Amino acid sequence: MTQAHQAPNLLTPNIILTGTPTRIAIIGAGLTGLMTAALLERQFAELGELLTIDIFEKSAGVGRLATRYNKPKTAIDNQLNDQQYQFEFGAQFFTAKSAEFQRFLKPWIKTGTVTPWHAKVAKLDKAINRANASECTVTEQWGEEQPRYISSPKMSSWGRALAQDLTQTILHYKTRVAPLADDNFGWDKAVNSRRQTQLFDDNGNDLGVFDWVISTAPSVQASELMAETSFAHKEVLSHAKMLACYTLMLGWQDKSHLPDSLVDIEWDILEIEGSDKGANSNLGRVFIEHNKPQRDDILPSVTIHASNRWSEQHVDDDLDTVTAALLDEAQQLLSWDKTCAPDHIDCHRWRYAATANSAQTTCESESQFNPSMADNLLLDKQKQWLVIGDWCLEGRIESCFEIAKLSADAVVKMMVDAS
Repeated sequence: MTQAHQAPNLLTPNIILTGTPTRIAIIGAGLTGLMTAALLERQFAELGELLTIDIFEKSAGVGRLATRYNKPKTAIDNQLNDQQYQFEFGAQFFTAKSAEFQRFLKPWIKTGTVTPWHAKVAKLDKAINRANASECTVTEQWGEEQPRYISSPKMSSWGRALAQDLTQTILHYKTRVAPLADDNFGWDKAVNSRRQTQLFDDNGNDLGVFDWVISTAPSVQASELMAETSFAHKEVLSHAKMLACYTLMLGWQDKSHLPDSLVDIEWDILEIEGSDKGANSNLGRVFIEHNKPQRDDILPSVTIHASNRWSEQHVDDDLDTVTAALLDEAQQLLSWDKTCAPDHIDCHRWRYAATANSAQTTCESESQFNPSMADNLLLDKQKQWLVIGDWCLEGRIESCFEIAKLSADAVVKMMVDAS
């Protein structure tokens, strides 16, 4: 984030703010922000209340379900083959354990945007086993009793579909909100007890005046947004910790170039156990992208998440150095030589990938969450500011929905109680 911006205070306590719709600003167009907007739209519509939402996103796209594409580099390959590599280099899948989240997903399951993934999972304990990938056997297959889901034809498709379905929301891309200030308020004459917040971007441009401000940024960035304010939960926010995750992406021009370890394998996911417990491994999970549902047209693509433990230890290292270290271990695991080495190599650094107390081996953690965070909806009732994110709960995609639901309920309850 930028340093605290000294924006001009264009509001005074005596100004009269008009307009009947409730105006809500959401900072961040990740899944938490998009689902919060969707749930607010539904609840306000059920109450017959007017609503406008502005989502401010610093990047050029929506959703945390990132997908990266690359075509083969040579001109002749581009001419003869329109296929490309496809890597889900963010979250690879998500669960829907609660009945509420299952109901929320139904429209996108019906259209095929969200698809169950019955992946076959193998495990490798690097603390006791030096076997390579070809020697690993399937220990689990995800089934209907507790399905995992992916978005199709790519993981970013669902986030885009969520954004397209919003009707009372305007998305502002490449807009970085400046840190908030306590004095950027005005009084709503109709409700004298409620103040409204004026937001600015990092260049000092006025973004508007809002009844509610909801930050869905990672905890470090949210802390920077609130650094110069008297936000009620600033101390809790300052103690939230997130861990990094490096993602290595490997592509081959066709299946005939794959190493033997990836030919006719039974598993779709290889979990490398012990990597976050001090075992001699940098890697966390290996995903075979071209084996996923509705991925038949992509070139052979493999995504490898490093362990959060190792990633955090090397978070500030040169990316080329990190790539070389991950590539060396990946080569040992997948056993390739010069004749079957990957044709495409890429690496991405996620600084804020997992909640520190729930991180296991990937960006999509399944472990226990910190009850102290789950018990605290970071709501400042006086300011009508909310700070939320999947990091407030278990750090999973389903957590985005859970915290979005809690937040929408809190906003609506305060509105109803004030009426």
